[in-house]
Amino acid sequence: MPALVLAQPRIAASLDTIAMTIGEDIQYQIEVQTDSTAQVIFPQGQTFLPFEIIDTTKVNIQQLADKALWKRTYTLIQFDSGSYHIPRQRIFVDGNPILTDSLKIEVFTVEVDTLKQPLYPIKPIIEIDKNNAGWWRSYLWGLLGLITFITLYVVYGRAKKRIEERRKRLPPFDRAIQELQALESSELNDQEAYKHYYSSLTAIVRSYLEEEANVNALESTTTELIQKLELLRTAGSLVLQPQTISNLKKVLETADLVKFAKAAPGVGLAYADRSAIESVVVQTKEAIPEPTEEERLQDEAYRQELQKQRRRKQFKLAGLSALGALVLAFGISSYVYGFNQVKDRLLGNPTLQFLESEWITSTYGATPIRMTTPEVLTRIPSDKPNTQTFRLGVLEDPFSLTLRVEQVLGEGEVEVDLAARAEGIIQDLESRGATNIFQKQDEYESPTGVKGVVISGSFDWTPAESDAVRKEYTVYFFAESSGLQQIEIVSNRNDRYAEDIIDRVVNSFTFNTDVQ
Repeated sequence: MPALVLAQPRIAASLDTIAMTIGEDIQYQIEVQTDSTAQVIFPQGQTFLPFEIIDTTKVNIQQLADKALWKRTYTLIQFDSGSYHIPRQRIFVDGNPILTDSLKIEVFTVEVDTLKQPLYPIKPIIEIDKNNAGWWRSYLWGLLGLITFITLYVVYGRAKKRIEERRKRLPPFDRAIQELQALESSELNDQEAYKHYYSSLTAIVRSYLEEEANVNALESTTTELIQKLELLRTAGSLVLQPQTISNLKKVLETADLVKFAKAAPGVGLAYADRSAIESVVVQTKEAIPEPTEEERLQDEAYRQELQKQRRRKQFKLAGLSALGALVLAFGISSYVYGFNQVKDRLLGNPTLQFLESEWITSTYGATPIRMTTPEVLTRIPSDKPNTQTFRLGVLEDPFSLTLRVEQVLGEGEVEVDLAARAEGIIQDLESRGATNIFQKQDEYESPTGVKGVVISGSFDWTPAESDAVRKEYTVYFFAESSGLQQIEIVSNRNDRYAEDIIDRVVNSFTFNTDVQ
């Protein structure tokens, strides 16, 4: 029943129950009936302690003639048993605080019938082998990232070189004029700027003379260069006007003063010297005789050979970088996880793939046996009545498994003639090409407590056009569910992963003892 506070406005607090179990939620509702123009503020935050608020509804307002009914519901919860009182809640109506009544509620524990649901002791910690499945993924992503970085670096380097080569592929005259025009935007604010300006100016004209006029200009002093040009003019190899050589000499001498004596000739003279060098380049171009057809062919063949050499060098560098990254990744992986495991993953090992695949649990046979295997066993035709045969792999494979389920008709315990079974195993292996067969037998009990017999041994197997391989076999016999279950497992003796696969398969054997 709601608890009412006899005041204006009217306040009511109610619960949907007066008793609850621990962890169960309850609904606590506050109603305020007041003037429709009033301002109502409900409790905020955790004001219901020791109960916790897990949800709160929006305020619901209903109009009642000249009044309004304000409602808000809180969802509360408690995890300790006992008798509790929900504290009085403070509601503000037009700024005036009004308190609700406190409400009593009982919280009961959840009773557990230990006869129907027995309690068990805490199980000890079980040590398991570290799961290394997928360890290679992080290294693969790292290797891909490294290869991507190297590829981008090579592509960027090649693009940068391509731009430089494209500029170099311009005829020397065009390149020199282009570079001289670029100097027009130079700002000559201090001596260092003059030095850089004149260094670029002389480098342009010297490079042009060396490439176009075949003059050793880059490694010559000013005096030596002028002497070489005078000799070429006198010999008629380069018919330059004396004024052209004189203008070049003046600019070179000014450049020497700027570079070595820290002179500052002024902006006007600097720009005039640029124009003078441009005239020298133009006049030199006009003075150079046109090359013969034979010279053009020789130059073209030389350029093509240089381009081939650059490409071979780039391919070699990219190949060595990729090879180095692969070797580094292989070395780190071998150090962390061992050489054999890395090699098996790279080259592919069927038993390792079995071990790390997603295993499948299934039930086989009319007298069922349930087991977990790397792949679903395939049913094959059987020449014996009431016998079902299932197989994974063949004898040639590094790992194979054969399951035979025989249904025994009649009542009573199933008896196994071990001598006949052992002889039958040897005959079956010999019929499939096995030699030097060794055999022994023991009693066996599965991890679930099912008793059986195990026959094990080894034999030589010689694949076609290959050396003999020593294989090991284990055959388990169980007489469960009015039938006989025979599980034959064969693997290569030196296989590093076969033992883990066999243990996992054998530990999964379970039988449906309810089948009759």
